[in-house]
Amino acid sequence: MLFIGVDGVRSDALIQANTPTWDSLTSVGLFTYTSWHVGITISGPSWSSMLTGVWQDKHGVTDNSYTGSNFNDYPYFVTLAKQHIPTLKAVEISSWTPMCDVSVGGAVYNNGWDASLNPPTDDAVEAVAVSQLLDPDLDVLFVHIDDVDAQGHGNGFSPTVAPYMTQIEYVDGQIRTIVNALKNRANYANEDWLILMTTDHGGIGTGHGGPTTVEREIWWVAVGNNVPNTEISISLPNLLELNPDPADYRDAPMLVDIAVTALDHLLEPLGIDPEEQSAWNLDGQSWLNNSTYIEEAKNVDFDFEIYPNPNEGEFRFVVGSDVELNDFTWEVIDLSGRILQTATVNRTSGVISQVEMDITHLTAGVYSLRVSDGEKVSTRRIIKK
Repeated sequence: MLFIGVDGVRSDALIQANTPTWDSLTSVGLFTYTSWHVGITISGPSWSSMLTGVWQDKHGVTDNSYTGSNFNDYPYFVTLAKQHIPTLKAVEISSWTPMCDVSVGGAVYNNGWDASLNPPTDDAVEAVAVSQLLDPDLDVLFVHIDDVDAQGHGNGFSPTVAPYMTQIEYVDGQIRTIVNALKNRANYANEDWLILMTTDHGGIGTGHGGPTTVEREIWWVAVGNNVPNTEISISLPNLLELNPDPADYRDAPMLVDIAVTALDHLLEPLGIDPEEQSAWNLDGQSWLNNSTYIEEAKNVDFDFEIYPNPNEGEFRFVVGSDVELNDFTWEVIDLSGRILQTATVNRTSGVISQVEMDITHLTAGVYSLRVSDGEKVSTRRIIKK
């Protein structure tokens, strides 16, 4: 498994950035821009939740000092995997010292890495990752990239901030180099690699740690053999609570799912389902082979197509003749849940409906298009440039 974590990348910024590598991964993988972080939106707690599969009430990390951590009871997923595959070789690479150097503040112990490498810069992280992928015995490589978060703290976390967007686009090139190195492995054709890529949190202003949607909303992509090519797009209630109950948001993918997804891929050849390992007491669930997520991925009571998407505001969506839907209403909804535009379409079931939709008057950004006849509902993410 190649797991790339890019620190501090807002979903709306990633959507608007020029990222051909990301686009190539989403064109073949399972992905979402609406996964959720309902814990503490600070890097230490965030990466701990991501890599252990539990929230901070269990792993104990509440800030970047890693004090109070409980990795004895809730170790990284690599440690759990090694309970079944003792020979698993796993390496971590990060320029962010607190996560990978146990001599600094007690950082992370019981993490399972065979090597935890701490190059001085993200460019060096890229080079070391390429070097590590030459190792024929390597099974898991976790690559943490930190500079987008640094740009956010220095200049602002927003798609309107040029240095922040430029850094996201630069990292996309670094990811391309690493993915190409993976595919150039001598025995790649006979190996079963899963590529996971995600972020730990977003940001607002020049910081993060709060409960706003732009801090809690995260994205991810999973690419591998037998992974479906589908987007998961799920609308959720207001996330502005400081201490929300994760159970209220369980219908959507969440940060803690990432470790369980990793375990699912690594242990599946042994016939072991990590979700059935009750002794681990994990909070997450796997994205892979999860019928709930795959069905919800379409957010679907029926299918419809929308194009071109993204564009500058003039969209067309088509409800096919095979869709059993009579008169329906469509709504354009912003990230806070406000309905900005709506209209009703008269339709007879079994007839193709083509609807022109103009949102050129709205600001550039990410919106949802919800189509409903009062009983059946389907939603699609749309992007106005």
